[in-house]
Amino acid sequence: MKHTVNIFSKTKLVLFTMVTAIVMVSCVGDELFRDDLPDSNSKVDTVFPEANFSYASSSDDYRLINFTNLATEATSFVWDFGNGNTSTDQDPSFTFDGEGTYAVTLTASDGNGVVGTSTIDVIVVEGPFQPIILEAGFEDDTLPEGGGDGRDSWRNNDLGGVIQITGSPVTFGDQGAKLPVPAGDRIGYQEITVEPDSNYDLSFWYTMLSGSSDPSLTVAVLGVTENGPFANREEAEDAIIASVTVTNDDEPEVYIQQKLSFNSGMNNTVAIYFTNGEVEARLDDFAIDIGVAGAVPPSAGFNVAQGDTNYLEYTFTNSSAGATSYEWDFGDGNTSTEESPIHVYANADMYTVTLTATNESNLSTELSKNINILAPVTAAFTAEVDPNDYRTYAFTDASVDAVMLLWEFGDGYQFTGMNPSHTYDEDGTYNVTLTATSVTGNTSTATEQLIIAEGFVVEVVNGDFSDGSSSWKPSSFDGSNTNAFNTSSDGDSFDYSGVDTGSKTPGAKYTGTTTMVGPLESLSRTSSSRAAYQEITVEPNKEYTIEFSAAITNSGDAVYVEILDGWFDGNGADAFASSTGVGPLARAVVDVANGKGNFTIGTDTFTSNASGEVTIWMYSLTTADAWVDNIKVTAVED
Repeated sequence: MKHTVNIFSKTKLVLFTMVTAIVMVSCVGDELFRDDLPDSNSKVDTVFPEANFSYASSSDDYRLINFTNLATEATSFVWDFGNGNTSTDQDPSFTFDGEGTYAVTLTASDGNGVVGTSTIDVIVVEGPFQPIILEAGFEDDTLPEGGGDGRDSWRNNDLGGVIQITGSPVTFGDQGAKLPVPAGDRIGYQEITVEPDSNYDLSFWYTMLSGSSDPSLTVAVLGVTENGPFANREEAEDAIIASVTVTNDDEPEVYIQQKLSFNSGMNNTVAIYFTNGEVEARLDDFAIDIGVAGAVPPSAGFNVAQGDTNYLEYTFTNSSAGATSYEWDFGDGNTSTEESPIHVYANADMYTVTLTATNESNLSTELSKNINILAPVTAAFTAEVDPNDYRTYAFTDASVDAVMLLWEFGDGYQFTGMNPSHTYDEDGTYNVTLTATSVTGNTSTATEQLIIAEGFVVEVVNGDFSDGSSSWKPSSFDGSNTNAFNTSSDGDSFDYSGVDTGSKTPGAKYTGTTTMVGPLESLSRTSSSRAAYQEITVEPNKEYTIEFSAAITNSGDAVYVEILDGWFDGNGADAFASSTGVGPLARAVVDVANGKGNFTIGTDTFTSNASGEVTIWMYSLTTADAWVDNIKVTAVED
């Protein structure tokens, strides 16, 4: 079953709402507008209360029904449970006489006295407990006591990162859960109360981006009473009592509904647990219902691992639950009935592997995954300068399992082959890239940065932001983390969505409303300040120039690049104190509101200290956007 989310559907919903509102106004009559006209700058309330509610029986007494108020645009509530029993609580509980069907009416009123009513037949029966999933649609402010950001009920830091929230696409409401790549980085986890040895049907809606080599999303039920609590992901996944892995990535804008049936076994507490494979996936609108009596199907699941020595060999590790027999179809005409088989393919190709898991009641479940067999390859090389010519380098290939090599020397020249030698025409900084290709066309790249110059050269790593990845790190950079410019040891990184001033990719962007390199908390100069640093080495007691380019959108704002005296070993507080207290060795400033793309150069000179250890310290004092690029430190010619 599919539910399509598109603009046309939302337009029809808006039109339907308008028509409904008009009908409701006509039904209410003129008495609604009998009061004086509203004051200046106000408007008539044309959105009227709608009454709705859900209910669930108590785990201690099936006759005690807990009601959850789902009314909108209402401020007061009257519940009628029959036989003269009423309540004005927002979320009441009521004990009925016994089994039966009872008509319960909720009347919801707004501040203008306009009412909406809803009557639901409440079935009271001794039987399985009806579980409740909190924030089932990942909407804000939907916790029983109010509040919540749509994911507060789905957190478990021991098992993985917190899920993200998406506003588009969704199925119902305004929000859904988003699981970005890499695989398994984020998880959802929520414990719910169930009745032991009872059948339940868990349903949800999902979609995922297309084009992934592993489009998969797994939703599982964990036995918490039997095996919890869980200290890590391994313990949690060992406690799976049922799971479903979905793989349909045909239409990313279309949500698909999926159901997972399970028996609670000895557990009166279970957990809903979900995570994704190597694909960005979304989830929405979880629901759980009491299942029919009898056996439930098994859960089919497996993981795939390519062999270390033979790339055609694959190990299939079975993770099915509730199954007693297995049948594998490897997609090449071969099959197996082993629980976790190893299979060697004859040729590299794309194959669909299908596992059919069957339980003792002869109920079965299938799961299929695609594998694209690619021979692994690792690119690597070393570079050595010619002792007689500083512009000539010899490159030695150290790649593994490569059948073709492509060298790019960073100055427009290329070479195909094993161990080239290359002479540069001019001094400068060059990124040398080796692309290694395997026998099946799989590729791997390795990049090293060369500085071509005589004598000592100051290296500002990624000062032109020529690589847009915050994790880029040349082998020569020994920073506190993988970022060329840091705010602390936590790995905060630049936003590379700035404007290019000559390098092949944009420079770093400061924003006045969002974190670019992370707020420095007490280190912030103003509420809109951002700061970053990089420790560099210069020649002792020598005169240098610091230069950078900046663009600023607001008049009166400024961007600073300073040279601080010494290294600070990742201690931003000490760096800040050096900048504001002792004062920098140099301070280059751009305070011209030149606008996006119109860069101005800031520059200053300084004399290095005796150790040659100095720090580039950059920050913004701006309430709007600013861009920084082409940071350079050069020696002043004698």
